[in-house]
Amino acid sequence: MMWLAWRLNRTSLLISLTTIAILITATVTAGSYVPRYPQISWSFLRMCSRWNDVGPCRPETALTLSTLCALLLPLLLGMFVGVPAFARELDARAHVVALTQSTSRIQWYLAPVIVVFLPISGAMTCLGLALHWATDLSRDSSSADYGPSVSFSWFDFPHFETAGVVLGAYTLLMLLVGSTLALTFRSGVMSMLGTLFIFLFVVPVAFTWIAREHYGSPAVDSEPISGLYRESEYPPDPYYTTDGTWVVDAGYVDSSGATVRAETARCAQPYPDGNPRAEETNEERSERARLENLDRAARFDDCLRDQGVDRFDIRYYTEDDFWRFQAIETGLMLTFGLVASGVGILGVRRLT
Repeated sequence: MMWLAWRLNRTSLLISLTTIAILITATVTAGSYVPRYPQISWSFLRMCSRWNDVGPCRPETALTLSTLCALLLPLLLGMFVGVPAFARELDARAHVVALTQSTSRIQWYLAPVIVVFLPISGAMTCLGLALHWATDLSRDSSSADYGPSVSFSWFDFPHFETAGVVLGAYTLLMLLVGSTLALTFRSGVMSMLGTLFIFLFVVPVAFTWIAREHYGSPAVDSEPISGLYRESEYPPDPYYTTDGTWVVDAGYVDSSGATVRAETARCAQPYPDGNPRAEETNEERSERARLENLDRAARFDDCLRDQGVDRFDIRYYTEDDFWRFQAIETGLMLTFGLVASGVGILGVRRLT
């Protein structure tokens, strides 16, 4: 069965592995050029406006395209490798001959998984590790004004999904999902559409936006209310960081730490009279303005306290949690892959 699985799927397998090898080569090559430009930091979607641009433009373009391909490849592999791995035999009724021979149904199912799915998933894991290495070199920058900083957090989309071991687990899951849908629907088109729907739900919705922040208990920084400053025309952005910290939540809370949805509009304070008074010096005017602004800020905070606000909390994860989160999500993907594989085996048992 292994030889038969190889003969039936060798074209798609070789094309897949060649594509992944090209992406790994492009990623490693781009990563080797990055240290030449220590003042430049790369972030996703940085690309050349013209291919003859010099400097870090071409390495940035290579990293952007490699990251984008790594993000989409699990879906494409699930649709165009996972689905046909079984749909091709089902459409031609070739499985009838195989299942009437000495081959068991479990062996018939596992052969493409071992020969096709596992090598592709392993190669995608290598691509994820290569992207982690290359983008780690390219996201750091330093300047005389701001010092060292990073252009993105490892937890940001799509870096968490592509730069690490979870990329291989995503790929294996989508290959198994595609094959299971092919065994269930026995229609290549329906199976591909189902794979697309599941991929769009799993990657950007279920995990990136919902589940991932609950893999652990975030650290909490408590700050003063400072409502007047936070509700100003140009308020500070607590979600913006330069050290790779992933802020998952920020807002007003009460003394127990529960979120408070304060009505800040009713706390608005009138602006003080900035006109100079008779016989008032510039120093006296500046001091009066300072005291009036402090009073406005205090009254704004008192208004928020009347609504139950005690402080402003910022909940976050540091990058020390990155590999732990990668391990958790990889485990979840492998678990779901086992479930999909179990459903696929049930579908094989019902084949006639």
